[in-house]
Amino acid sequence: MSELSTVMSKLAGIGKAMDAVMSDNVSRGRDNGQVLTRTNFEPDLVSHYFMQAARCLESLKKLLPDLYGDFQSIVVEPEMPMASPANGQPAALHYSRRQAERLCRDIGQIFELRANSELGQPKQEAQRRVFLTHGRSDDWRRVQPFIKKDVGIPTIELAQEPNQGRTIIEKLIDNAGRCDSAVIVMTGDDVANEDEARVRENVMHEIGFFQGRYGRSFVVLLHEEGVNIPTNLSGVAYIPFAKGNIDGGFHVLQRELKAIYKL
Repeated sequence: MSELSTVMSKLAGIGKAMDAVMSDNVSRGRDNGQVLTRTNFEPDLVSHYFMQAARCLESLKKLLPDLYGDFQSIVVEPEMPMASPANGQPAALHYSRRQAERLCRDIGQIFELRANSELGQPKQEAQRRVFLTHGRSDDWRRVQPFIKKDVGIPTIELAQEPNQGRTIIEKLIDNAGRCDSAVIVMTGDDVANEDEARVRENVMHEIGFFQGRYGRSFVVLLHEEGVNIPTNLSGVAYIPFAKGNIDGGFHVLQRELKAIYKL
C-alpha cells in the first residue's frame, strides 16, 4: 500500500471512530426519560483521534501540497473547561462537542477534496447507474427495487459490493466511478439537542462527496420530515416523505430520475 493510501486509510478509521463516539453519547435522563446529548468529551476518550488526524493532515500537505497545502491545521488541544474544583486548582480541559463535530467535518472535507481531484480520470465503466446511500434506517431497501424495476436504472449500494481488500473510502471512490448519479436517503438516525433528529455524519459527508463528484443536479435527496436540515444544505431542493412512508416520495423521485436520464 502506498504512503498516500495508508494515510487515507488511517483517516477513514479515525472518522469512523469519531462517528461512533458522537453516536454513543446520547443517553436518557433517569427521572423523566428526557434525551440528553453529551456536550463534552474527556481527553482520554478522544485526544488520540485529534492528534492522529493532525499528523495525517500534515502528511497529506507534504504528499499533495496543491490539494491540501492551504487546508487549515487541526486543533489538537481541548478547549472546554469543566467547573473549577473546590480546592482552587485549575479547571480540567475537555473537548467540546463543537470541536468533535468540526473534526468530523474536516475529515469529510479531506476525502471530498481527494475525490474531486480525481474527476478528470477515466471512468471505470460506461455509466447510467445510481449510487444509493443511506444511514441506519432500512427505508433504502424499498428505494432500491423501485429505482431498478419502476424507473429502469441499475443501482449500487456500497455494502452489497465486494470489499476486495479496500478501505471504505477506497471502496466508495471506486464504486462512485461506476455511477453517474446518486440518491441519498436522509433519515433521523441520530439525536442532538435533546430531541432534534439528525442524519448520520457519514450521510452528510456523502452528500458533499456526491455533489462534488456528479454535480448537484445529479444528486437526489429523499428527506424524512422532522429531520434537521444542516445550514450548508439550505436552499437545496429535496423530496420530503413522512416517517415510515418513504413510498410517498416515489412519484417525485421517478420524475427527478427521468429528468436526469432524459427518459
